[in-house]
Amino acid sequence: MPRVYDSAKLKIDCAKCDVLCCVAFKLPYDDYQKPAGVACKNLDADKKLCTIHGDLERRAYDHCTGFDCRGAGVAVSKLFRAMGRTWISDPDVATVEFQTFVIVYYTLLREIYPEAKFEFDVVDKLSTKLRADLQPFTDAALDLLTTERS
Repeated sequence: MPRVYDSAKLKIDCAKCDVLCCVAFKLPYDDYQKPAGVACKNLDADKKLCTIHGDLERRAYDHCTGFDCRGAGVAVSKLFRAMGRTWISDPDVATVEFQTFVIVYYTLLREIYPEAKFEFDVVDKLSTKLRADLQPFTDAALDLLTTERS
């Protein structure tokens, strides 16, 4: 049975997220090339905020200002917090949390906008075994975004 997502949960709520977008994705700016899986140099992870947030528009950092995780960051952060292990407090889970976030985000895009064309190179490069290993995490996070069933 396909998941039915709760539109109220498919929204940005940075206050409930562990700034996953600032780490999981690469940044392609001319003046700053950040690889995926590396914290942005402008991120204060302890405070969970961008140190240059007020300057993003002037710098034309449109990937940062226009990014909408569709609730994936909130769901993955909630899942890992419930396990008592987030990338901020436990670097040993960082890769798993980041890859789970990326898979959840792209799964949402594929399911919510099936007709849209997105680049899925990050997910497509993950091995079949790794995706299978992450499946319990991705399923649990996606379930957090669904409507409650009675």
